[in-house]
Amino acid sequence: MMAQSGLEIHRTQSAVIDAMQSLIDSAAESLTIAVPKSVLPAFVPQLNAAIERDVLVLLLVHGDATAPTPAYNDIATAVRTIESGITPLLATADMQRGLTGHSRLLTDSMGEHQATAFDNENLAHDEFTMFLGSHWLMGTECYVADVCAFPRTFSAFQFAVLMAALALRAGTPITARAHVLSTTDRTETTISGPVINARQSLVYPASSKNPAERSLTIDTDSGPVTVGGAGATKEAYECLEITLDRSDDD
Repeated sequence: MMAQSGLEIHRTQSAVIDAMQSLIDSAAESLTIAVPKSVLPAFVPQLNAAIERDVLVLLLVHGDATAPTPAYNDIATAVRTIESGITPLLATADMQRGLTGHSRLLTDSMGEHQATAFDNENLAHDEFTMFLGSHWLMGTECYVADVCAFPRTFSAFQFAVLMAALALRAGTPITARAHVLSTTDRTETTISGPVINARQSLVYPASSKNPAERSLTIDTDSGPVTVGGAGATKEAYECLEITLDRSDDD
């Protein structure tokens, strides 16, 4: 292993598995993971613990179709499959830390491959965007969690968007109460009302061609307004925390 500037280079299967397990354990809000299906068992305990602590887990699997399939509901929020050979080994946690390398590092013990772990927000954001924009969009949805129990409060906005999209997909009317910042003057306020749209590409049907776009439209007493996540600029508000609930008339 070689470390510099927040980077760690791993050249053995055991070191990469250890690094990925630690990365999964470190996640407080979100995980994106692309791995060969045959090595999933090495990460099941960590992924299960992540689901238990309400982390959003987007899991992309590829490779041996005959490999045992774990109970996805125990280890992921959404799972997609993709053709083998076109996806690297890739993981990010909370869009803050990550790991990337050649996926054969975990399946070919004789190969000369390496993986790089990084603790860098810019790198993590780039890898997260590449995961969603390239690999996730090309994958086929094979599992998605049930709509969560409501009411539920989310600090991870993308998780709220995913659950809102699932509720709307199921025809379940929901309302939102959000603590937000105005993207024009940065004032804090609270808005509430029915959720009438979710813009996202995390689950079918995708409602945005931009993989980085995740927003909700809330029909407030003053009319519809858009709410985005951290760093939002196109939306009217940046979400700090949001509570989703079923509509009273549902």
